[in-house]
Amino acid sequence: PKQMAAKIGVGVGVGVGVGTVTQRAAMATPSTLFNVFPAPNSRIFLRGGSTRRCALRIDLFARTHYALTRVRVSASSEELPSSSAQGVENLVIIGSGPAGYTAAIYAGRANLKPVVFEGYQIGGVPGGQLMTTTEVENFPGFPDGITGPDLMDRVRQQAERWGAELFQEDVEFIDVKNNPFTVRSSERKVKCHSVIVATGATAKRLRLPREEEFWSRGISACAICDGASPLFKGQVLAVVGGGDTATEEALYLTKYARHVHLLVRRDQLRASKAMQDRVCNNPNITLHFNTETVDVVSNTKGQLSGILVRKVDTGEESVLEAKGLFYGIGHSPNSQ
Repeated sequence: PKQMAAKIGVGVGVGVGVGTVTQRAAMATPSTLFNVFPAPNSRIFLRGGSTRRCALRIDLFARTHYALTRVRVSASSEELPSSSAQGVENLVIIGSGPAGYTAAIYAGRANLKPVVFEGYQIGGVPGGQLMTTTEVENFPGFPDGITGPDLMDRVRQQAERWGAELFQEDVEFIDVKNNPFTVRSSERKVKCHSVIVATGATAKRLRLPREEEFWSRGISACAICDGASPLFKGQVLAVVGGGDTATEEALYLTKYARHVHLLVRRDQLRASKAMQDRVCNNPNITLHFNTETVDVVSNTKGQLSGILVRKVDTGEESVLEAKGLFYGIGHSPNSQ
């Protein structure tokens, strides 16, 4: 691990001072917790030789294994702007899905006081792809399953409990060429020693000719977000894909749709055996193998009324009546 050095010159009356603090990022034993409170007329010596009068407190927080020492200098003075009081953060985490919040929990337990930029999921909700998931049945500790939003709410609360500072803002700029690093969001700028990028993924699209025209007006990539809306409720719907995402969306939509068609480009499903069994045994789902989605069609009112499909093996095209089309074809990383 790299060494982190904090050089602070402090005049605190007669014979008391703190000079250079150099400690490794990983230690076998906790360091000492102490505070320094100078007299009212003390000075803080800043880089460049300038001095300013202020009431100064220096905190070196106790550390656990693999924890960076947090050196925070806070000053109360009208001459110092608030940004100077914040100093340099140990860690900034970008992203609020399972990876981002888990990193925040571990960092918080290590006394790193992480700053988390949660960002926004489409629709203004942080929390990652699990916010658009129905039942999470394979996460340890929940024998009866738990919904994605409920799970992420618990993980978020746990991160906050361990001291993570959360900002529901998008990061717009990162400078990692200079040390300390700079992370700028839509509302603030933060200096930090380390950055974790946990930005997750975005649902893939088919790029159909009329996709943009009907996006959010008949085409969606989130069944849990839109399935119960008046636009789709009680209608015949279609889902594209053959993996766990597509089968899960199809099963969820049967709660609200009159019937669901699952359009699979291959000759078999790629979903887990448990999901395959559920789909194949559901009378409200019809599977269409070797079927490629070509485009959507509309009625005279400009509403989506069907899906133009093509048989992969024969090339035959036909229109499948449906009022909505849902994508379940995977995701692309947001780090690209």
